[in-house]
Amino acid sequence: MDRTLERLSRLGYDGVELKGAPEDYDLSQVRDLLSTYNLKVSSICGIWPWDSSDPMKSNDLANPDVKVRSKAVKYVKGCLDLGRSLGASCMVVVVGGCGKTVRLHEDEWMFGVESVREAGRYAEDVGVDLAIEPINRYELSLMNNVDQGLKFVKDVNMDSVKLMLDTFHMNIEEADPAAAVRKAGEYLIHLHVADSNRQSVGRGHTDFKSIVKALKDIGYQRYLAMEPLPPTSADVYDLGRLDRGLFDLYAEECITMLKFYERVT
Repeated sequence: MDRTLERLSRLGYDGVELKGAPEDYDLSQVRDLLSTYNLKVSSICGIWPWDSSDPMKSNDLANPDVKVRSKAVKYVKGCLDLGRSLGASCMVVVVGGCGKTVRLHEDEWMFGVESVREAGRYAEDVGVDLAIEPINRYELSLMNNVDQGLKFVKDVNMDSVKLMLDTFHMNIEEADPAAAVRKAGEYLIHLHVADSNRQSVGRGHTDFKSIVKALKDIGYQRYLAMEPLPPTSADVYDLGRLDRGLFDLYAEECITMLKFYERVT
């Protein structure tokens, strides 16, 4: 973590999004590092595995089995506690396990709404919002685009539950990502950023100029969390085998390109 935070501070980042693994952190050490590098915790990114052979190994808020849902809600609450301890503004929530591309029950939407309402009440208590993330159809069945995301958030109907978007997933699911940002409007509280090929900004064909313009048009004042993934067969949460220099390069490319688009829009 020391190396990561040093990199972000050196390149001009304001904060860091932490993986939702509360048991992995020594909070005192994390606070010391944040202070050393003058960074804030922007958000907690939940981890949403799906295991079809054993759903209890999943984090699935929409599962037909109430025991699986309860486990996922408990996980969210633990991440919210982590966020409160470190001053995060929101937690990234995917409703359903990542990789679950077929619904198991016709009422999964309702199950998801009920689970998120329970988690949302806890989020209100701790002061960390839930940012509901639609992801593409090849990774999730329940919610893939801004229209579905907005419907879900409105069905939950809680001040602590809002929407986030991801430029990589929008490239797949939205005909016009900038229009999707405008449609999200005041509900949008977080944004993940990666290019169309999930690499750093500028390495794909995403029209970031129009997206940045849309963010300005809706008065967006929250974080942009960089989430580029280098081409690799490694698990996205375990990229330690990659050349560290690539992380430097991607982090620099993302912030440099986005600051450029901010200037020219």
